[in-house]
Amino acid sequence: MAWELLPTNYTDAVWNGLKKYQEITNDDGTVSFQDVTTYTNRDNSFFGAKDANRMNEALNVIMSMVENGTDLYTAFQNYFTEQQTAFTQKADTTAAEFDSYVADLKKEGDAAIDTIKTDYREEITEFEEQQEQLFNTWFALIKSQLSEDVAGNLQNQIDALDTKTDGFNARSTAFAEDGQSIEEVDGNKRIVTEFTSDKQITQYLYEDGTLKSTKTVTFSDDGLSIKEDVK
Repeated sequence: MAWELLPTNYTDAVWNGLKKYQEITNDDGTVSFQDVTTYTNRDNSFFGAKDANRMNEALNVIMSMVENGTDLYTAFQNYFTEQQTAFTQKADTTAAEFDSYVADLKKEGDAAIDTIKTDYREEITEFEEQQEQLFNTWFALIKSQLSEDVAGNLQNQIDALDTKTDGFNARSTAFAEDGQSIEEVDGNKRIVTEFTSDKQITQYLYEDGTLKSTKTVTFSDDGLSIKEDVK
């Protein structure tokens, strides 16, 4: 069992002038005197029976060891070695528990990041599929109305659609620490997506470090339609 240190903060009680006592008449006709002196450092000035008994017990153990021929130096060395071993074991256990706690936190963080990446990729894939369906529907409605006069206009619309969907190939993706933006790099192209509000995102397409186009995607309140503005 670890040794509990004895107090070493005892102080002498200090007072000014003579001590003062108040006489009290008891019910049995006797009188008592109550000490009403104003002291300083009184709280730590009393030497109680508990501390006295502990000191005497420790002294008795030491003197018994001396009388029985015990080498006190060896005994104390053994005691301190045991205390050091106990402390080391406790420190090692605490360090191992902390390392395990940190490892668990890392696993949880990695799992959360993987989930975010997967969800984002699924959302982008779904978005691309919706854009393709919208284009196919539009083209099916207009192709029967085409003539040489509108061929150039069709090409312009196709070019505009390419601008909207360009840059969504497989690429390296980096998420901002604040969760408000995503940066994707595909060769010489870079797309920065900013979540400007709950219903709107803005994407910036860079080629060779130069901003080429800006796309603002706005989702309807019912979530059934999307409006895109490309500049």
